[in-house]
Amino acid sequence: MHNAELASAARQLRDMWEHKVWTEEPLGPGWNTAFADWIQKFGYGRVVDALQMVSMPRFSEDGERLPPDIRDIPKFAAVEQAEEREPGMRECYLVRGRIRKKFYCTEDDDDVLALLRRLLRDGVSPTAMHQAVDEAHTIEECFVSLGLDRVEFRMAMGQAIDDVLPMRLILIREEDPEWQLWDAHWRRTRGTSLPTNKQFGWYVPSRLPPADPPTKKAKR
Repeated sequence: MHNAELASAARQLRDMWEHKVWTEEPLGPGWNTAFADWIQKFGYGRVVDALQMVSMPRFSEDGERLPPDIRDIPKFAAVEQAEEREPGMRECYLVRGRIRKKFYCTEDDDDVLALLRRLLRDGVSPTAMHQAVDEAHTIEECFVSLGLDRVEFRMAMGQAIDDVLPMRLILIREEDPEWQLWDAHWRRTRGTSLPTNKQFGWYVPSRLPPADPPTKKAKR
């Protein structure tokens, strides 16, 4: 999209918002730049869809009408973009929102979303995720009930693991020479790369990975 087309599309979306959402003062021309940035990042169609969703009437649990927030447009567009890239991600975002509300989790939102994406790829259904949020009393209990190892959960969230370690583990960081060996071992045995935590590494049971078993020769 050329600069002139982008500027025209941004102005059109700004007019659309002002038409749908009545405000005492119209949006200033500075919002044209914001809309142009969103169009470039998410595409015109996604921004239009997000604008439509954000401008719809919403109500609080007490029945009070909530005013639409224009800053929610890129958030909705990001969700739709993630869903198109990987079906099921929309539900992951919804589950994260419920986790945020129930367990007051805001600092580690990205880590929570990454864990939900991992569970989705492992075959955990969105229904099971919602049920875990309903039944759990802590965020850790929620993820453990979905099959995530307690140690892996705490490492991903950057929390202490001393009281839940089943054995003595060693932290291997990405810059360590052993990292490549462990990463290759995980790819061969688990079909995925070695994850990382906030320390830019992962805990493993030994400095070097176990040797691969010898290949059996076919009998003649």
